[in-house]
Amino acid sequence: MCAGVAVLAETASIAVSWGSTPAYQSILFALYTLTIVLIGGLIAVRHPGNPIGWILTGIGTFSAVFGDFIGDYGHRASTQGWPGGPLAEWIGYGSWAPAVLMWILALLLVPTGRLPGQRWRIIAYAGCAGTALFIAGYLLDPGTGGNYVSGANPYAVAGPEWHIMAAAGGALMTLALIGSFSSLVVRYRAAGPVERLQLKWVALAGLDIVVLAPVCFAFWDGSPFVRALTPVILIIAALCLGASVLRHRLFDVDLIVNRTVVYLALSVLLAAAYGATAIVLGAVLGGQSSWTVAGGTLIAAVAFRPLRRRVQDLVDRRFARERYSASMRIDAFMDRLRAGTEQPERVEDLLRDVLHDPALRILLLLPASHQYSDLRGSLAVIDPARPTVALHRGGSADVIVEYARTSDPAHVAAVRAAVQRSRLAIEIARLGVGLNRQLAEVERSRTRIASAADDERRRIQRDLHDGAQQRLVTVGISLRAAEARIRAEGLTAEADRLDTAVADLAATIAELRNLTQKLPPAQLDAGIGAAFRELAGRAPLPITTDVPAERLDRHIEATAYFVGCEGLTNVIKHARASAATLSAVRRNGSLIVTVADDGVGGAAARPGSGLAGLADRVQAVGGQLVVRSDATGTLLTAELPCG
Repeated sequence: MCAGVAVLAETASIAVSWGSTPAYQSILFALYTLTIVLIGGLIAVRHPGNPIGWILTGIGTFSAVFGDFIGDYGHRASTQGWPGGPLAEWIGYGSWAPAVLMWILALLLVPTGRLPGQRWRIIAYAGCAGTALFIAGYLLDPGTGGNYVSGANPYAVAGPEWHIMAAAGGALMTLALIGSFSSLVVRYRAAGPVERLQLKWVALAGLDIVVLAPVCFAFWDGSPFVRALTPVILIIAALCLGASVLRHRLFDVDLIVNRTVVYLALSVLLAAAYGATAIVLGAVLGGQSSWTVAGGTLIAAVAFRPLRRRVQDLVDRRFARERYSASMRIDAFMDRLRAGTEQPERVEDLLRDVLHDPALRILLLLPASHQYSDLRGSLAVIDPARPTVALHRGGSADVIVEYARTSDPAHVAAVRAAVQRSRLAIEIARLGVGLNRQLAEVERSRTRIASAADDERRRIQRDLHDGAQQRLVTVGISLRAAEARIRAEGLTAEADRLDTAVADLAATIAELRNLTQKLPPAQLDAGIGAAFRELAGRAPLPITTDVPAERLDRHIEATAYFVGCEGLTNVIKHARASAATLSAVRRNGSLIVTVADDGVGGAAARPGSGLAGLADRVQAVGGQLVVRSDATGTLLTAELPCG
């Protein structure tokens, strides 16, 4: 209802004042009044026990009806000779003082609706008494006649006491306004973290009312700009007051206060730089000239960015030391990261340190699986009980930062700022984790392929040994028996042909045996020790073996066997050695396989050679092959990860 009355009153006020009062002035003051009524209504609805909402709504509606509509009607009626003009004009001139009382009471009661203490009642009483004295003295003082269209106060009462009363009332109102603002300091010291954020919004409103508004009123008659700026300042103050009580965007207040201080200081410094430049150039060039203006503007433009950065650092260092320190450490980390002297994965430790939050955790989205992992690449699950900050890219939360639950809004804001400031390092770490996981998957794939190949070789070996090779031996025995019978019958030519076929068959069996020797032997089923002893037993020179008794993964054992087999083959064929050593030792989570001889040396993993193929096999399981060969002998070492 109050909002409807205020809208009708302001609409009528703009209509009756059109042409006699600057339109921008009427519209801006109407917006201010409607803002007060709207904010008061929202507070009254959401917090009906808080008297601030009712104060704003009531006095806002009063100002719309009596201050704007009746006042503007009285001014227009006195000019046009309409009825009731002098009375309406007289009422309108005294109706603005309750708006000051409204701000006194609002600053005293915000944000809880209660006074900071019983002693602060004196400020409220002083504000009410001062408002009453000022209205009475102002409306009855003959000296205020110059404000009326007729040039005389139509209801003045002779006597100097009215002027004194108005002055005393104005002084009381001013003291009450200052006292209400000082109550914010007392309330801030005893407030909790959320209420402190609310009071920072109120401080912005109070700064406007106590400092800027009086300056505007002092220069009201001298500048149209001031008349337009005054309602804008009041609207900003009303919005700040509403944000405080309604708790709207509380976390943004620190940023707004910071930016306000920075840009006010920056404006003063740039204005001083412009003025000093203009004075110097004016003295050099003589009087005003376009060069003076251009020079001052150029200096201000050049100095803006470095000056802003310097002022921002000074403000942060003075008023937000912890945040300033955190920002400096993050920036230093980012500089080292760009220089290549820092690891992006350490950004989590950095954030934990600068935010004093050891529970902080960075989770990264894995595009392939749409799951989250930590910075070490291990899969992780988001804890729904912990607050988070999300970094979005392409509509999805690529990064989730979990931190400890806290009731301190300042810590929440600090986490958000720190995460945003270190976003580049987090993104680089995310890409690195994704790449490492892909490489690990490639390694696992290579291991699975090598293991499958070994299984297939073992199957082929069993099939050859138990199937084709045995059948060929049986056929050879039958052919020898047939040859003996034919030769006994005197058929020598036919017997010779059978002998040749049996010899070819024997060569084929020998070739098959040679092929099967290069496959994992059946003894590998009993472990790498049995396989190495079988290799040593077939060698034509003394071989010393040293092997572990425990079993290992099958693909690791198969790879170790091929290392030993290829190494001994090279020793037998090329080394001209008198003895060799074949060993496998577990050390620090790896199986170290070595083949050493006392031969002539000269071994190397040349492209296409057996050692080059062996190196590929070793790398397929994540290992490394090293060949050292000189005139004293050859040492072949393979390091295989075996957990």
